[in-house]
Amino acid sequence: MRVPKYLIMKTLFFKKETQQMSRLIRCLLLFSSVCACTATAQEETLALETEPETTPVVRPEVSDATSLKLIQNYRTVTGGTNAHEKITNIVATGKIVEAGKIKSFVLIETNSGKRKITYTWRLLGRDYERIVAYDGEKVWSQEVRPKEQPAKVVEGQDALHFVNQRWCLQPLVDPRQDPFVFKYQGLSKVYGRPAYIVIGYGIDDERSWFYFDTDKFLLTRWGGLGTIAGVKEYLDYSAKKFSKVNGVLLPKEIDLLAENEKFGTITFDTTLANQKLGPDVFKMPPSKVPVLRQATN
Repeated sequence: MRVPKYLIMKTLFFKKETQQMSRLIRCLLLFSSVCACTATAQEETLALETEPETTPVVRPEVSDATSLKLIQNYRTVTGGTNAHEKITNIVATGKIVEAGKIKSFVLIETNSGKRKITYTWRLLGRDYERIVAYDGEKVWSQEVRPKEQPAKVVEGQDALHFVNQRWCLQPLVDPRQDPFVFKYQGLSKVYGRPAYIVIGYGIDDERSWFYFDTDKFLLTRWGGLGTIAGVKEYLDYSAKKFSKVNGVLLPKEIDLLAENEKFGTITFDTTLANQKLGPDVFKMPPSKVPVLRQATN
């Protein structure tokens, strides 16, 4: 029995329409899936960046394998663990532009975490100088010019931020991880580039966020909670340029970020490693204010 030609054509047409409809449904499902994944990723990134104020701090007992692998990749691409471990300190000079104000700085950082930054600037014909330092136990600051003031201890979130957020020598090289413990958290982006996030739990369990580029494994952003006008804010650093110092890639230019908005830039003019430091370079100077003592009979 011969099937009429019009029935064959109708069947073929129906089959073609069914295939096209099937492809359309698959495309719609795929599009919905992509949208859902994108939304989930965006929600995850938002959750990651707002976690400090919404999640209790729970310090891991040990660093996880993923974070340690990312840190190892970072060490490898920036010069190797041996080269990192050979750097005991750096002394750097440069300029910092912060909210439109330009200051010169001298930075000293050691592999043990000690830090000292001396800022100098000129305003309305007067020279200013300010020192902020961490001696391994406490953070202190001093106004040196135009009129020298007694050094004072800095406490609170500002002190924690200064101790944990460094410009050059990061706590990412064995055996310098103590007291740091690291935990892999997820994915985010730094200036549009994908990055892995690792949390570092440091002194007093203060958390720092380290962003490693997914392609080059460079540390492109890091930071934690600081304060602006007495209010807790996320204060981060983002490295834009790098240069080799004793075989190790260190930042050459850093953006200052507050709540993901750029408000300044750090530019390094010189960075020298393993400089001879005096024994009192980080020591808080004694007060020169005379102390009145009551006479005893």
